[in-house]
Amino acid sequence: MSSGCLPCEVAHKKEITLALCGIISIIKQHTLPYPATSTQVASNTINIMSATIDPVQRAREDALAECPEYLSLPVEWSIGIDHEAGDRVYFFRDARADEKHYTHPSLGPLPSPWILKLIPNPLKNTFQILYYDPKNRIKSRKDPRFLDKTLLQHSKNVPKDLWIAASSQRNKNLDISQMKRQPIGNKDIRGYFEIMKVLDPGDGSKGGMNGGVFVVRVKGVPNKLYIEKRFKANQVGMAKDEIKMIRRLNHAALTCYSVAYIIEDRNPAASVWIEFCDRGDLDGLIREFAKRKHVSPRPLPPEAFVWHAFGGLLDGLAYLQTGVGHLHNPYARAPPDWMPILHRDMKPDNVLLRSRSTVGSNKYFYCVLSDFGLACEDRRITDPSCDRFQREGSKIGTMPYIAPELCYSPYPQNAQQLNYFPPGAINTRKSDMWALGATMFNLADGKSILGHLDLNSLPKGMSGNDYMQGTECRKLTDPLTIPTSYSPQLKEAIRRATAWNPRDRPDAVGFVRKFEQLQKAAGFDTQRKAPPLPEWVTKQHQYFAPE
Repeated sequence: MSSGCLPCEVAHKKEITLALCGIISIIKQHTLPYPATSTQVASNTINIMSATIDPVQRAREDALAECPEYLSLPVEWSIGIDHEAGDRVYFFRDARADEKHYTHPSLGPLPSPWILKLIPNPLKNTFQILYYDPKNRIKSRKDPRFLDKTLLQHSKNVPKDLWIAASSQRNKNLDISQMKRQPIGNKDIRGYFEIMKVLDPGDGSKGGMNGGVFVVRVKGVPNKLYIEKRFKANQVGMAKDEIKMIRRLNHAALTCYSVAYIIEDRNPAASVWIEFCDRGDLDGLIREFAKRKHVSPRPLPPEAFVWHAFGGLLDGLAYLQTGVGHLHNPYARAPPDWMPILHRDMKPDNVLLRSRSTVGSNKYFYCVLSDFGLACEDRRITDPSCDRFQREGSKIGTMPYIAPELCYSPYPQNAQQLNYFPPGAINTRKSDMWALGATMFNLADGKSILGHLDLNSLPKGMSGNDYMQGTECRKLTDPLTIPTSYSPQLKEAIRRATAWNPRDRPDAVGFVRKFEQLQKAAGFDTQRKAPPLPEWVTKQHQYFAPE
């Protein structure tokens, strides 16, 4: 007996309809009217563009097209129904349509005994794709991967060192400030994980200075991914500060700690595991728009998404200052024992994108500020505990994203100026703000991750990296002006965040209320009816896909 399936022939799965001509030929190859008992029917499948169409068949196809797990598939994957397995839903690569897989390539397997199943509704002559527990005959629209019972089972399947990390779920409706944190251990726990993908082998080939970065999952927890950052032996001292800092962060726009260990004996070692963000980063998203900058009309990120990203990251910086979120929280009060934090490396590739936990959700991705390797506590330089780079004025950060007050005019002239900020200049809350504003400008402008700089006047014989440490390439683009298709309020928000003189530029806490006013005046204080991002802006991982 053949099995029914719906191929993925369009870029925008969320907008797919079965009336698209491009999918007719494949539907004819793989689709059977229900119930089908022979393969001969497939070659005679009714043309879906015709005026007459089998309503039962159409209802089944509609159910597949609306299935949240289908909407969450990578572009080159499709979904089908296995009649021989009791109308169980399966997944397949478009290029290998004869292979059936019951594990979602991006979301991972369902917890046993749950399956995904086509369920008929005889009273309405319709079908639904639901999660189904055949053992207890339970039907549900809720993804069982995130049920409390499943998370509890995760904690039972792992060693005690990972109980909290394995059973926590960041996107549930809870106060994340109340989330428990796994203690920092003092024994090597790398053996509890298996590596799914190597992002940086730690040998310097990727430019990183750490001991390696990996996508991993806990053995015994099949569908939960983490990012592991390893530290080299000579980095363990610095690693301790970074890990402790990450562990005390509790904000939706800041990277989320899961577990870590630090060993400081004769064989020092350390690793930290943080949340896995499944949709890449803002750098990649901007580059996708940049690839299409010569297309007419030129695609731009929806303004609603720019406000969404801007507001979340702004509040993340405000949290770093005070230990509490301020956006839509007019009575926010900083905990008395909070020590302010400077990120010092805000840029597009440090803003990660994470899907909502609701499978198939059309809400925008969470934008998460990551990589606290250069972050430090914001102490007076006279404080003995002040960060060494702050005290010495040494250059730190990503040079294209340092604020104008940290640059030499017109550009560095010697080795001293290449290694140190101008006298008296150090990273501050306002320099973090400028970097956020420059990031948001490049997101809205959609032409380049360096669109806030003018590199056309690069002096002969000077490297681009050296030139980007000067004021000239910034002054030529100041004030930063986004395309006219955006609202004047968004233009003003970006200009305020990137004001040349730090005296005219607010820090995050000082900007939140004005930001809220501008966002509301622009009509983007809610995501209701917000247009979706194009499907091509990010790629979905396939870490659970079979070889």
